[in-house]
Amino acid sequence: MADLICASSLSGVPELIKDRGGDPSEFLGRVGIDSALVGKYETFIPLSALSTLLGLCAQELDTADFALRLAARQDLDILGPVAIAARNAETVGDALRSIAKYAHVYSPALSVDVMLGDPNAICRIDTILHKLPYRAHVVELALGLAFKTFQVSVGSEYRPALMMFQHPRIADRQTYTDFFGCSVEFGREQSAMLFPRGLLYRRLPQVDPLAHDVAVRFMARRNAEAPFSDAVSTLIVRSLPVGAATLEQVSSLMSVHPRTMQRRLAGDGKTFESILDDSRRELAIGLLANVDVPLSAISRQLGYSAPSTLTRSCKRWFSMGPLAKRRDLVRRT
Repeated sequence: MADLICASSLSGVPELIKDRGGDPSEFLGRVGIDSALVGKYETFIPLSALSTLLGLCAQELDTADFALRLAARQDLDILGPVAIAARNAETVGDALRSIAKYAHVYSPALSVDVMLGDPNAICRIDTILHKLPYRAHVVELALGLAFKTFQVSVGSEYRPALMMFQHPRIADRQTYTDFFGCSVEFGREQSAMLFPRGLLYRRLPQVDPLAHDVAVRFMARRNAEAPFSDAVSTLIVRSLPVGAATLEQVSSLMSVHPRTMQRRLAGDGKTFESILDDSRRELAIGLLANVDVPLSAISRQLGYSAPSTLTRSCKRWFSMGPLAKRRDLVRRT
């Protein structure tokens, strides 16, 4: 399963880091996240980068409950079209089922389940990547957001019947009870929120059926693998300058075996090598259009060990050398 999550998951992170006395750019840079991606709905980042960021902030900013503090600053809108479908569902249960069914649109590495019990229903959230660094922090962020979503749906007075976490307690127990307003247990068999089953049938106050249908139709075209090739391209571009854009290294970043990556890309009619070449070509076009960037720097950005390789690539891509292509691009602007 791809190590991915929508970059909107970073909403509120820079402000919280700054409030806790840290440098947002420094923390984001350490985990390989460009600050410009914060809040972007159309871009994916590695979930492992987000989880590492949460863990580092918790440790180094002396803020053990960093993930819960972040959840308090975020809202359902970070889920993009998933949020639109959930907000415009007929009932709370319908909203939860939309989130569970289309969670992969937000992150193919998250698993959301809604199960009926008596007298309580259970909303269970987990990460499919079990070797995720600082995994517990991601789970707390996800369940914190799920709790806030419930409050928006059924009223700010809502309190779960029980919160359960698989992992050991990270922050003071009082921190959890203050946030969730209920008993919180750790070391359980699953991470989940228990709530009265009857809440599933409560109707939502403002429903736009058209908005709901448009969102569902959009998400129905996006299966769990849809962002995979785009994520591969993003990681390749990020890895090129440091010479780490190999099949093995990018596969490791995405927590998949190289053969698995090739098989998934083949399903889309692509190969790793074709995406690598396309990514280099598009990056070269953008860099060549900037006359202030020397060819030697462009060669390094593309992960080439010698400028002569850039020349050969440009002749293959554009039927002309890099200087001629630069003149062509500048003339068109």
